[in-house]
Amino acid sequence: MSTWSVILFLLATLYVFGAIFEFPIMFDGNPKTRWLMKKIGKKNLKIVFFVLAVIFIVLAIILK
Repeated sequence: MSTWSVILFLLATLYVFGAIFEFPIMFDGNPKTRWLMKKIGKKNLKIVFFVLAVIFIVLAIILK
């Protein structure tokens, strides 16, 4: 696997675990995500995280 593929796959797993277990660094610790949570809500932010994770997994597979 290429380096970019591994990085994208690890980033995707971080997004999935962050959305499932609601790590504070993914939601409350980051000013950008706090701003996004105010604008679109927590449920929709989780959906965005899952969509980004799927995109990163597909890109990791393509770059394999």
